[in-house]
Amino acid sequence: MSGSEQSLFDRVAAEMAAHLDGDSSGHDMHHAWRVNRLGVRIAEAEGANPRVVGVAGLVHDLHRVRGDGFTHPEETIPEVREILADAAVPDAMRDAVCHCVAVHEEYGFEDDPMAAETVEAEVLQDADNLDAIGAVGVARAFQFGGAHGNLLWDPDRPLPDNDPYEKDGHEDHDGPASTYHHVHAKLLRLRENMNTETGREIAADRHAFLEAFADRFEKEWYGEA
Repeated sequence: MSGSEQSLFDRVAAEMAAHLDGDSSGHDMHHAWRVNRLGVRIAEAEGANPRVVGVAGLVHDLHRVRGDGFTHPEETIPEVREILADAAVPDAMRDAVCHCVAVHEEYGFEDDPMAAETVEAEVLQDADNLDAIGAVGVARAFQFGGAHGNLLWDPDRPLPDNDPYEKDGHEDHDGPASTYHHVHAKLLRLRENMNTETGREIAADRHAFLEAFADRFEKEWYGEA
């Protein structure tokens, strides 16, 4: 990474820190930097623009600290543009970054997702989704559940089986969701949602960890391990 690229990322992170530093749901600046690093890694392997992806990784979750329920990322684009301007992100990059942000939380297993129209947007989706699986992904899922008062698991309710995905993630149609339901409703489906070959390669190992966790979780729940 060049010095100018790191300087750009540092300026953007400094602007975003004021918005995300108080987050306790797993969408803080540590998450933003992990998505930044994964995004740059994937972008370089896939021939995408790492500066666009890296900046988008740092600003993508502004919607997570706006409103009580789920706020769609597209609704925060005007504010994202202000942050990019304050961080002196070049004008020529801003539209590309904003498109990445607007579509980053779209999934092939939900109804009528918005399309990623650039390889950079596809890379950001992969980087963000990769941080939701594997060891860090498991930790973030339970951090998110704790922040929203969700149960660990309610085994009396069936686990999702290709059900339509509810973006909010806090509740389902029958009341408060459990974090372990979220593992099945979303996290175990993310490997198949990867856009890039590099993303799929990284996801394979992280998905295997997630599957092993799910198996162990249920065995320990019932005293079998």
